[in-house]
Amino acid sequence: MRASMGIRELDEILNGGLPVPSALLILGEVGTGKTVLCQQFAYAQAKSGSRCTYFCVDHSPEHVRLNMESLGWNVRMLEEEGSIKFVDLFVGRVEESDERYQGNARDYDKLVSSIKKFMHNDKFVIDSISAIAFLHGEAKAYDLIQRFHGWLLKTEGVGIISAVKGMHTPEFEVAMQHAVGNAIVLEGEEGGEGVYLRVTKTTRTSHIKGRFGIEIDRKGVKILL
Repeated sequence: MRASMGIRELDEILNGGLPVPSALLILGEVGTGKTVLCQQFAYAQAKSGSRCTYFCVDHSPEHVRLNMESLGWNVRMLEEEGSIKFVDLFVGRVEESDERYQGNARDYDKLVSSIKKFMHNDKFVIDSISAIAFLHGEAKAYDLIQRFHGWLLKTEGVGIISAVKGMHTPEFEVAMQHAVGNAIVLEGEEGGEGVYLRVTKTTRTSHIKGRFGIEIDRKGVKILL
């Protein structure tokens, strides 16, 4: 069984999509489209009938909704149907008295509990692990990645973790890719002339090797094969 990334060409590169169960790391430089890739996966899975949980760490749920709606995706309807849920773990939150607030990213144990209690769904996004590593250190971020991967395998789920390339030690970037079954790296050319995608690792599936150009238009990410 495979889970679509929501992009036909990327599914082809991944030999049909992500294996179920599995975890994918998207490691990308700033501005290369890693968050849009996460959102496109979540939208495609929710639209196809899966129950998707999006853990909003870098930005508030409202910010994520607005960004997805700017791409023409009716996420509010999917929320009403229960197909997608945005969990508010925004590290920049000042006021925590709002009844809609669903977790505390600044308390590691509460953060872990906040994520674990939603693992009854089947598709997940953590956007991003970098903010968690910045707050709590790379060792605890690695611990969370391992826990998340284990929960996915136990519940037959599929999850994506995004991370900012260049924000961490080289050893941690290697460790993150080692900890999950699948990894994609997004890199920009010097001078900002283009963005490229490489699949650096897959498990239980083959993939097409190479460096593929990507573009982000009004409908999301496009792969230039």
